Formats: sequence, C-alpha cells, structure tokens
Amino acid sequence: MGWQAVTLTYRATAPLLLGDYPLGFIQRTRRFIPGWTLWGALTAALTRAAFRDADGARYEAVGEWVAHNLLTSYAYLLVKDQQGTAQVAAPHFAAARWFYGPLPAAQFEARFVTSVGQTAIAPASLTAQTNTLHETESLSPYDLENGGPAHWQFTLYRRAGEWNHGRKSASTNEREVAATMAALALDDVVAILRTLSVGAERGYGMGRLERVAQGGRCDDVPGDEYPVPLDWDGKTLHAHVRVTDLDGAHVRGRAEAIPWRWWKNTPDSNGKSWGPGQQQSVQCFYVPGCVVEDAVWTPVIGPHGIWQRRGVA
Repeated sequence: MGWQAVTLTYRATAPLLLGDYPLGFIQRTRRFIPGWTLWGALTAALTRAAFRDADGARYEAVGEWVAHNLLTSYAYLLVKDQQGTAQVAAPHFAAARWFYGPLPAAQFEARFVTSVGQTAIAPASLTAQTNTLHETESLSPYDLENGGPAHWQFTLYRRAGEWNHGRKSASTNEREVAATMAALALDDVVAILRTLSVGAERGYGMGRLERVAQGGRCDDVPGDEYPVPLDWDGKTLHAHVRVTDLDGAHVRGRAEAIPWRWWKNTPDSNGKSWGPGQQQSVQCFYVPGCVVEDAVWTPVIGPHGIWQRRGVA
C-alpha cells in the first residue's frame, strides 16, 4: 500500500468566505482552507464529472471514498518574503508574535482580509431591527497591497494501492462508486479539479478557484493506511489535530471546539437517525500553528485532511 502526491496551485477568482467564530457583530473567516472544506469541493467536482444526474446517495458514496482515498493538506495562501520567494502562509508562532508564513498576522490581514457591512431593511419603514447590523469578513482574490492575484496551494494525496471504501460493509452503490473512482489515475483527477468552489455563498459566485500550476509529483509518499504529510517539519501543526491524538502536555498553542454538521441520505446503522436529515457533533482540536514538543509523535493525514496520530485506524 502506498500513496502518490502532487502539489496544486490555484488563483482565486472571487472572494472566499471560510466560516470561523464570530467576534461581536463581525462574522469572521478563517485565514486558510481547512481539509474538510477541500473534501467537500473535491467530492462535488468528482461526482459531477463521473456521474450524470447524481442523486444524494451518489454524492455521499463519492464523499466516503474521497475521505479515505483522496486526501489533501490544508490550502494556504502564497506570499513572497523579502527575497521575493513565494512561501506558504501557514500559521506559526515566532518572536512572541503570530505569523502567517513570513508575514505578521496584522500585516497578513491588512493584505488579504476584507469585509462588508450588512443588515436587513424593513421595506415599509426603511428601518432595521436593533442589533441586526453585522460585518462579514472574506479573503480577497487580490493582494490588497499590490493588486496582484491571490494564489492558494495544497497537496493532493491519492492512494496508490488497493482502494479503501471506508466502510466495513459497503452497499452495492458504494462499491460501484468506489470502483469508478479507483479507475481514475492521479492525472485524471487533477484534470477534473481544474476549477473548485469552496466555502460559503458559492451559489452567489464566491469561493471560486482556478488552477494555474501543477507542482512536482511524488509517487512514493511514506505511510501505510494514511500518508505522512509532506509539510510536517517535526514541530509545527499545519492542520487540526484532535486533542485525543496528542498529549496536551507536549503542545504549545490553543485548542478550539468545532461543531460538525452533515447531511445523511440514509439511516444510520446505530439507530441514531431513521432517515435523511442533518447530523451533528462537537469535537475539540488543536489548531494549525501549535508547536509539538514530542520528538516521537508522528502525524498522518486522516479523513477530511485532519492530522491524527500514526497508527490510528
């Protein structure tokens, strides 16, 4: 069992809205594209390309296959350092300050984060209800300092050996979908992912990405069940990690609780859902940028791009 990897670079053609916790009346956006957001974008693109008039069950089956066989790193903006070299703007802590790549957080936000004020007006009185005014952040498709296009980069990992359908007992539909997906070579997948739609308000034209470059290909990525991330430097997290996968005594940084919500098209085998509907749970994660002070701990990229301790099924 092995993994192949390729680095993909995209140009933003519209603002990106990647939901984060609100701050007062400000609806904030994350400064990166999480793996679960890319998972949704890949699932949508592959389903539409491989199956005409796909129903919800098809999307769910493709998503299950993608979660175990076509993984991604998180996507980060590319910014140039003082020497003019493009660097990935991954969060990290240095010199008692928070940085995104080579840029201090304040400078990064001044160059790439924009916002717009909004409220709802009652037509009859042309008034707004108290406390309805809010401000929504988004990530600009342009560098606000020099006007250049904003570029995003992430690494795509494809299982090279026997595919994993993700369930111990897959349905006929899931096996058919998995067989179709497994027949796609890495180059076929990359061709399908020429454009992506990520984040919120996609129906209004936001979150559009267009591929502009394909980096070097690696056909021998370390890892068994899941690949070891190529951007693991031995100390800094570049993706979320569940607190259960890493001893907090060896972590410097912060954790956040993330509510998960997803749509299920079929009943759960555990009886928690009788049919279609929204499922939800809350999980706690260490955030990207945390420093790991454990020389033995090694991560792998699990479903939805989340890093986990090596050896976890």
